[in-house]
Amino acid sequence: MNSASNAPLDHIESVSNPLVKELRELRTPKGRKEQRRFIAEGERTLVEAARAGWRASILLIGPEGEGTKLTAERVIRVSNDVLAKVTGRENPQPLLGVFAEPAVGTQGVQQIDPSAATRWLMLEGPRDPGNLGSCIRSADAVAAGGVILVGETCDPYSVECVRATMGSIFAVPIFRLSDAEARELLARWPGESVATAGDAPSDYAAVAYRAPAIIVVGTEAEGLSPALRAACRVAVSIPMLGRAESLNLGVAAAITLYAAERAQR
Repeated sequence: MNSASNAPLDHIESVSNPLVKELRELRTPKGRKEQRRFIAEGERTLVEAARAGWRASILLIGPEGEGTKLTAERVIRVSNDVLAKVTGRENPQPLLGVFAEPAVGTQGVQQIDPSAATRWLMLEGPRDPGNLGSCIRSADAVAAGGVILVGETCDPYSVECVRATMGSIFAVPIFRLSDAEARELLARWPGESVATAGDAPSDYAAVAYRAPAIIVVGTEAEGLSPALRAACRVAVSIPMLGRAESLNLGVAAAITLYAAERAQR
């Protein structure tokens, strides 16, 4: 394997370099869709990627990143101006990796094996990349089998979402299902399927979460659709004791995932 010390080294100082423009496009949904690549920033995140078996196609090393032992197919030393241009941040991380997105064929309903883990997370229509990133991170923390995205959602490989996962995007399989596929999956799910809803009669802590348990969470604004809620075997609520009407999506997902972990333990 190549390392930063023996991989072919390039230098880019100018923000007008064609590669800089190409990588900058990965900040946009259109760019990621066309290139099927995404970017991840920071040593901690890139170390997590390597630990999970992901290899960057390109590693950009800023002046403060010299000496890293991270690997990539192509290693490029760049200026801070180049890093700022690519990331859109005034104070960018000194290390940036470019990765290929998982093949579409690996993210379908046929690739989901419920027996592969005791806990799973299904999210219907998440729109905020920060919240989605937090959910992926929580799924990683409880060793969930994957995060299943249903319907139209924000992009899990956007810069904001990848950043919010703190490296967990590389450890947690991501699946993408249509509404119909999600309902079909829940209909044959072998363990407990648990819908979260503010008006549900059961307390989230009073459910057995029979493995493999799948936690199903909707958006903060609208909650779960009636069809997806009806497809679950049980619905639970998290008590709201103050004046807040709802919890942040990432918080609700984390609370319920850990309730499942504790019940199963």
